[in-house]
Amino acid sequence: MKTPENANEQFTEFIAKKKFVAQPYPNYYPGISDEKMRPIFTEKINEIASDFKNVVESENPTDKDYQKQIAIGLSRFKENYLELDTEDREMVCAYIEQLMNIVGLESSNGQLNKFIYGFDPIEIAKESKWTDEHGNVFIQKGNEVSIIPAKYEKTEKTYKVFIFNETLNEIQVSERIKIQPNKFKVFNMVDTDTLELNNGVKFMFGETYGLEIEDKKSQVSGLGGEFLVKYGVPDEAEWAFVIVPEGEED
Repeated sequence: MKTPENANEQFTEFIAKKKFVAQPYPNYYPGISDEKMRPIFTEKINEIASDFKNVVESENPTDKDYQKQIAIGLSRFKENYLELDTEDREMVCAYIEQLMNIVGLESSNGQLNKFIYGFDPIEIAKESKWTDEHGNVFIQKGNEVSIIPAKYEKTEKTYKVFIFNETLNEIQVSERIKIQPNKFKVFNMVDTDTLELNNGVKFMFGETYGLEIEDKKSQVSGLGGEFLVKYGVPDEAEWAFVIVPEGEED
């Protein structure tokens, strides 16, 4: 980096300047929120200026040298961080930007954004994508994971579907098949079939995401975890559902 010849003079002027005072638009700042913190914060800012001055006087200063001093300087605010409101944090960064301008440093490497917001909003989270053995696509970005289900292709495969009747009425599936209250049936359902109950519920294999349910009256709840044991779902069942009174689906 090429340091301006008058950098030391600029640092001296910067250190002498009164800080954390109210400023008008366009760089509006209401002034420090807690007056007794002014000398404390001023000293910490001036220490960063002194650190920059030492780097200037070193041999062949680099971006990383200044960025290291920014990290050290911001760490000095750690003990008082909760006493800095948003405007004060922004002012701390504004002063550091002034020091960066003196030496021609273009980037703090995201440190100023992290100091203000707790993270760097410019930093784009890395995204990873993979496909499982079933063709489902998983996309992870930070702590968030999205799933794009694989398109289902019908192959006339048979699946076992467990259905428990938790209503007070029998549920008719066909002329001969009924599910009595508090009883269940396990259906061998081919992926080209539609299983239609007389209460308006339909189970079918769609063109996109496999087993789908038409449930306009909120009567179907899926079963999993401890409820598989509670309802006596056999191990071979690939899907398990309970039919509840209208509107009680959860």
